[in-house]
Amino acid sequence: MSLWRLKSLFLQEILPTWAAVGYDERCGQFVEHLELDGSVQASGEVRTRTVARQIYVHAHAAHLGVAPPASLQMAEAAFAHLHRVAWIGGTRGGYARAFNRHTDSITDPIRDLYDSSCILLALSWLLTATGKDMYRDHIDQALVAIDRTLKDPFGGWAEDSEGSLPRRQNPHMHYLEATLALCENNRTSAHMRAEGRAFALLGSHFLVGPKGPLHEFFGPQWQLSAQYGSDRLEPGHMCEWVWLTTRHDMLTDSDHTRICLDLLSTALAVGRSGGSPFLVDLVSALRPVSPSRRLWPQVEMLKAFLSLYERSGFQGYLAEADDLASAIMGAYMTGAPPGCWHDCLDTHDRPISRTIPASSLYHLWTAVADLVEHDARARVRSPSETS
Repeated sequence: MSLWRLKSLFLQEILPTWAAVGYDERCGQFVEHLELDGSVQASGEVRTRTVARQIYVHAHAAHLGVAPPASLQMAEAAFAHLHRVAWIGGTRGGYARAFNRHTDSITDPIRDLYDSSCILLALSWLLTATGKDMYRDHIDQALVAIDRTLKDPFGGWAEDSEGSLPRRQNPHMHYLEATLALCENNRTSAHMRAEGRAFALLGSHFLVGPKGPLHEFFGPQWQLSAQYGSDRLEPGHMCEWVWLTTRHDMLTDSDHTRICLDLLSTALAVGRSGGSPFLVDLVSALRPVSPSRRLWPQVEMLKAFLSLYERSGFQGYLAEADDLASAIMGAYMTGAPPGCWHDCLDTHDRPISRTIPASSLYHLWTAVADLVEHDARARVRSPSETS
């Protein structure tokens, strides 16, 4: 199956490539991107969210036993560097949004919910992979910083320490992802409360009406308005919520199947056009407004199909996922440097990326991790060969 060819490609070629080229040994930190020829990023500027996601990938892969030999060591060194350079203490503490890995200087001191959520995800898996209590302490410190620095009177959390507008669902979605990982791996009552608060925002603010599309942009009191770009929708995020909602239901023994089906059907209806199997990046008034199709929405669509297959057992979802995996490898990975991909295509499937961003490594890994865990469950269910 194409799904397992994608898994093999990632584990045998992509992850080892990024472990070798995507990590700067001189400073002990991951890079922001590779150049189009597969060479390392020349500049030292990195976003906190990007390096945090690479820390997560290598820690999670190490825990599952499928990582390159040095992955966990690199993940721990990268977090130590990140914390030393980017942590800002005080009553409104948190991690700076960007820094220069060469000079160890902060280049953007704003504390951002998106970045903070990615750090929580990384810390959850560092704790799980190593069992070291210091990561538990960092998790507690990061949760307190989010609640203090990004407190918002109208629910959820502020976009950043500056209170920037519009407010977005995307950082809250990734906060949910991080708290899900905390609950799945190292559950406490505090983690469960945080996960519950984050998931509740889906029904209270992000979805309007029982079959409403997932909204992205809001005013300061969560109002929808053209002033804040509320007419712009991202099909990839609708698919990502299918995956997260399925995990929430497994954690809490709840059932939001109808929401998942509505989200996926809306994503496919508004995001696919011209007979392409791929989603466009952005739509407005339910029509495509972006000529681009980045890799990550396609991977999130793949995860949505897999989630619904795991939820229902319906073989049609598995077939859709397999067809999509084949299309992704054919369009996004053919002609790219070994271990890399074309990160963005135009509507004629021509590459238009300027770099190979490390952020997409995270999206690919989350799909592959689901396949690795699916295989592990299948082995447990199968009769023992030694019985």
